[in-house]
Amino acid sequence: MLTALIGLGIFGTVLLLMYACSTAYRVMAPRGTDRAIERVQSWSSSVEAAPFEIVRKDSLSDIPWLNDLLKRVKRLQVLKELHQQADCRTPLGVFILVAVLLALIGLSLILSMRQTFIFAVLLGTLLGAIPYCYLLWRKSQRLAMFERQLPEALELVARALRAGHAFSVGLKMVGEEASDPIGKEFRRVFDEVSMGVALQQALDNMTHRVDSVDLRFFTTSVLVQRETGGNLAEIIDSLAGLIRQRFELQLKVKALSAEGRISAVILLGLPFVVGALLFKTSPDYMGLLFTDPIGRNFATIGSIMMVVGAVMMKRMVNIKV
Repeated sequence: MLTALIGLGIFGTVLLLMYACSTAYRVMAPRGTDRAIERVQSWSSSVEAAPFEIVRKDSLSDIPWLNDLLKRVKRLQVLKELHQQADCRTPLGVFILVAVLLALIGLSLILSMRQTFIFAVLLGTLLGAIPYCYLLWRKSQRLAMFERQLPEALELVARALRAGHAFSVGLKMVGEEASDPIGKEFRRVFDEVSMGVALQQALDNMTHRVDSVDLRFFTTSVLVQRETGGNLAEIIDSLAGLIRQRFELQLKVKALSAEGRISAVILLGLPFVVGALLFKTSPDYMGLLFTDPIGRNFATIGSIMMVVGAVMMKRMVNIKV
């Protein structure tokens, strides 16, 4: 078992090394006139072979066979949406390969130390979840920035409507004057509408790229106004004011729940701090957790209970407004 896991770890390392070499070759390859001519010729030949498409095709990996494999796996749809919402330029295939490699390294490392298989699986799962946690962090940071910019962007659209411009022109103004991420998203909606995509479809695509409740309110109000009529500028202005009030209420709730969040951090960090101090003062006493079978079982059970407790405390302090 240990030999097979070490072999899998070596295979994953070699695979990542080959991917890094291919990426470095593409970056360092000459980009002169000859290569430009070859690209134009290849593009023209592809146009003659197949009809031209304006639909954007997302690449999940720079490796062709891995890209085809990831597109066929339907269960990766959640990861695809998360990768898109995080607006990460690194292909999704890199995150999947890194996650598999980290999981194999953690599993092989713990088994080589003659620990329990459950503890090895737990550590391998935690290491393999690092790329997923990174995508979640990027998504939360981007979403927080987007929601802070949304009221000002809606007010800009409302002012453009009062000045006599069309709704699409208001989207264009936000895309040109606002910073990312909201400027990029509104500019993309304007580009899709300009290329012939229906406004409803373009707004729905933006709601898939940005998982924001406030943005769904905006798209719903715009679509309802187009069907029933009314003053769109006043609707958007009132919606911007409502979003500002919700944002202020969220800040108040965050301040009131600060004690619970700090308590959760202390409770999660206290076992590690106490364990490190005991290991420094009495290494033989703490060493039983890693050398004795009963101690390893207790360490595994305690780690699982800490993970469950962290999830429960996160849900307790996560108050939705």
